[in-house]
Amino acid sequence: MTSSRTTAAALLIAGAALLGGCAGTTSSDSGAPAPTPSGVPTGPPPPASADPLPPGSIPSGIPKTPTDIVRTAGWINGTVTRGGSGPCYGITDWDGVQFAVYSDAGVELAEGARVRAQVTPATLRISCGEGTPVEASEIDVLP
Repeated sequence: MTSSRTTAAALLIAGAALLGGCAGTTSSDSGAPAPTPSGVPTGPPPPASADPLPPGSIPSGIPKTPTDIVRTAGWINGTVTRGGSGPCYGITDWDGVQFAVYSDAGVELAEGARVRAQVTPATLRISCGEGTPVEASEIDVLP
């Protein structure tokens, strides 16, 4: 009896191995074309214009604002909106914020000039017009 059980177990294992080995193959009797491997192209390649470009590879145009703005604490960069020989000036920074600037340095600033100014919040009660009141310790005219 033990030999028949051993023989039956061996046949069962051999049959399972045989069926397991055949499960991954397909028969060509079905009439359907055999699938091509994934590495082989099935048709002509798509035209080059159909390939999407990675984002940011081609600029959409020239920048609308300066791209190298590096803000330094205590400094403003902008355009003179109220000029003269001082002591009060009007400066609008590149973000459109207006400043009422007081400076006793006596710098002559033309309206429309681009400037860089080192400023602190105003401590004197002097009205220099519209904008955030600040005192300038240094004003540089930019080229």
